[in-house]
Amino acid sequence: MKIVSRLGMSLLLAGVSAFAAAAPVVPDYSTFGPLPQATYGGSGIPNNPSAITVREGFTLGLTAHQRFSGPNLGNDGSGTFFANLGTTSSPSGLQGSTWNVGYYIKVDQDSIADSGLSFKLLYDFDTGMDTDEAQLGVLNLSAIFPFGAGGSAADVKQDSQNLLFGYLAVPSFFVTPPPGAFDPNASGQYSFALIAYNGQGDELGRSAINVQVRNLQADVPEPGVFALLGLGAAGLAAARRRKQQA
Repeated sequence: MKIVSRLGMSLLLAGVSAFAAAAPVVPDYSTFGPLPQATYGGSGIPNNPSAITVREGFTLGLTAHQRFSGPNLGNDGSGTFFANLGTTSSPSGLQGSTWNVGYYIKVDQDSIADSGLSFKLLYDFDTGMDTDEAQLGVLNLSAIFPFGAGGSAADVKQDSQNLLFGYLAVPSFFVTPPPGAFDPNASGQYSFALIAYNGQGDELGRSAINVQVRNLQADVPEPGVFALLGLGAAGLAAARRRKQQA
């Protein structure tokens, strides 16, 4: 009887551990707003809003932005951005994603030397909601950039990524791709997290955002809809006047 109880308890604990390990990426930041010092590696890339996380020795910034010319992406003010489906009207003439994700990392030299800071960008190919963090791809930024080189008081690394970039789908010394493939024409939600670790691999802080992709044009009512709404409002106003006169 004790053996059965212990076995049952072991299975229960294993199930709880597995459930605890299953965790989706949710928006995470110290502030969600402007990050004036960030260019995200380009010219004219909006830095407002950014998911900004400040810890002792480093600052993280993460944002989603329009890939080609056009208005900045909308957002809900709480770390979720809204992007449109893929398009064929890109400057290259090729169908592709209309949005990018930009990251910004600023560290001071003492932090790098003392704690062995490292940084990774987690990214998503799965259109489903609440994708488990374990299913996200990993871009090992510390394997690309020599943080601390140059000897200045601070070191800044920043860039902008598009999920169609080929190297994000191929295993390498700096990329662990997620399962599946990115479809720029599929509606869904994508998760991103910029994470700082110490020399022992413990997480020190993160900035995280979600990007919801859908046909934004379908969200805008047709002119005929506006006309019907206007007629309905006029009818209600006329009925109210007749009631008041009576």
